[in-house]
Amino acid sequence: MTASNDWRVAKGSRTPAGGKGLAMETHDHLSTSRFRRPVLRALAAASLLLVIPSPAHAASNMTLRLVTPGTLGDLDPASEQDYSSDTIARNIEETLVGFSGAAMDKYRPVLATSWSSNADQSVWTFHLRHGVTFHTGRCCMTADDVKYSIGRTVTAGLGGSYLYSRFINNPAKQIVVVDPYTVRFDLARSQPAFLAALTSEYVGLILDAKAARAHEDKKTHDAHAWITNNDIGTGPYKLQRWQRGTEVVLQRFPGYWGGWSGSHFSTIIVDTVPDSATRREQVERGTADITFNLTPQDYKALSGNSALQVTAPYATEVDYIIMTEAGPLKSPLARQALSYAFNYDAYIQGLLGGYGKRAYGPIPSALLGYDPAGFKYQTDLNKARALLQQAKVQPGTTLTYAYGSNGAQAGQILQAQLAQIGITLKQQHLSDPAFSSMFFGSGAAASRPNLMFQTWWPDYNDPYDMTSNLIYSKAVGAAGANGGYYANKTVDSLLDAMKTADRGTLTRDGKQLQNITTQQDPAAIWVAEPAQVVVLGKRVKGYVSNPIELHTFGFYSLHM
Repeated sequence: MTASNDWRVAKGSRTPAGGKGLAMETHDHLSTSRFRRPVLRALAAASLLLVIPSPAHAASNMTLRLVTPGTLGDLDPASEQDYSSDTIARNIEETLVGFSGAAMDKYRPVLATSWSSNADQSVWTFHLRHGVTFHTGRCCMTADDVKYSIGRTVTAGLGGSYLYSRFINNPAKQIVVVDPYTVRFDLARSQPAFLAALTSEYVGLILDAKAARAHEDKKTHDAHAWITNNDIGTGPYKLQRWQRGTEVVLQRFPGYWGGWSGSHFSTIIVDTVPDSATRREQVERGTADITFNLTPQDYKALSGNSALQVTAPYATEVDYIIMTEAGPLKSPLARQALSYAFNYDAYIQGLLGGYGKRAYGPIPSALLGYDPAGFKYQTDLNKARALLQQAKVQPGTTLTYAYGSNGAQAGQILQAQLAQIGITLKQQHLSDPAFSSMFFGSGAAASRPNLMFQTWWPDYNDPYDMTSNLIYSKAVGAAGANGGYYANKTVDSLLDAMKTADRGTLTRDGKQLQNITTQQDPAAIWVAEPAQVVVLGKRVKGYVSNPIELHTFGFYSLHM
C-alpha cells in the first residue's frame, strides 16, 4: 500500500507523490505488503494452478467480482502479511473475536461466543462456538485447534510470530485447554491489549489442527509448506480455484455456522488486474463490483457516476521515509533538517490529489496515543540549510535513497528540495524481493541507504503494536522493521513500559514517543496518511471500512 514540473507517476508505485498540478498516470499499489518478511514476494511469484472441484459459478447476480492490483500468495496466518493474501484468508479462515463494524475498540463474537478475564487481565478465558465445521469436512472445532493455531504463530518463527510473542513465550504452558470448548490464556502479567490482538485478521486465524499436523514436515515439525497453499479454515467461503497471479474464486461454504439467510453473494471472484485504467473501465462498465488504488483523477470522475459509490475514509496507514542513523544522518539535527526540507503539500495535494493528510509521527491520528497538539514540521528550506550546517553536513554531500514498488515520487520530491540547498540525492530502484532482502538483511547501518521509503499500519488499536517494529532498537534486520537502525534509549524505555501498559499509560507514553521520534530525534520523515478510497457498484450493500482492516474485504457482510 514521489525537480521539475515534468514529474510523472510511474506505474507500479504504491503511493503516488509529487508536485501540484502534475499529470497522473497511475496510482497502483502493486506492492501489497507491509514488508514483514521477504518470503512473501517469493510466494507471490510462484506459478501454479490449484483447482478444487466444485459447482460452476453461480448466476451473475449472485456473484461479486473484486479487481485488485495485488495477488494471493500465502494462506498461512503464521506468515502471510500482505493485504492481497489477507483478502482471501480472512474469508476462508476466522478469528476468535472481530471488530464490531467500524469501531476499533468494540468487539463481536466470531469463533468465541464469550470471554472474560481476571482482575488484572493477565488470564483470559474464551468459550468457543459449538458445531463449527472446517472446510476439510471435520466437525467440530475445539480448544485444541485454537491452542495449535495461536501457539504455532509464536513457535513457527515466521512473519506473524511478532504479534503473539508480545503476550506468550511458552504456548505449551500458557495456552490451556480447559475442556473441548473452553480455552484459557495465562499471560503471566497484565495484558489489557490481548483481546484486541486476537482480532488480527492476519495472524489470529484458526485452522484445522488435525489436518495441519498430518502434513507437518519431518525435519521442521511444521506444516507451513502445506498450509500456505491449502484451505483448512472455518469461514463463510471456501477456496474453489486459485490461478496464481491471475484469479481466485471463492464459493460459499454450505456448512458455515453463520448460515446463508439473506442476499449474500454465493460466489466471489478476485481478479488480479495491475493496470489501474483497466480496473476503472471494468467498474464503469459493471463487469467488476469493487476496486481501489486508482488515480485521484479517477476517483473524482467516478464520484459523479450514479452507478457507483466512491468512499474515502481515513484509516491508520502512515507513509514515511526512513532516515538511517549513520553517516551524514547520524545527528538528529541532520534528520530534523530533512524533515523541514520535504515538500508535504507536493505529496498530498499533487500526487495524492488531496486524498491524504499530514502524518505527524509514527502514530496515525486515529490511533490510541496520538497527540493532536504534538510538534508539526512545515516545509522550510532555510531552517533545513541551517540545521545541516550545525550537523556539519556540507553542501555537495550525496545521500542515497532506496525504494521498491513504493516511493519513487516521494524520492523525486525530496531530491528536488535537497538540490536547492546543495545536497544531492541518488535514487536506487530495487525489485520488491531485493528491497525486502536489503531491508531485513543484517547489513550494518553504515552500509545501508541513507533513506528508504516505507508504509505501515497497525494490527489493532495500540501504539505499541504500531511502533515497536519501527523504532525499537532491537527491531533491526530480520527482527523487525527498524530499517534505519534507529536507537533512542528513552524510546526503548517507553516501549518496554508500553508492552504491558493500561490504556491511560499507552495514551500518555504514546504522545511522548510521538514527539521524540518527530521533533527531538526523528526516525523518519513522516509524510502522510493516505485516504483509503474504495469504488463499489451501487448494487453492493453492507460495506463498512474499519480503520485497522486496510485494503481487505469481508465478503460475508456484503449483499445486494
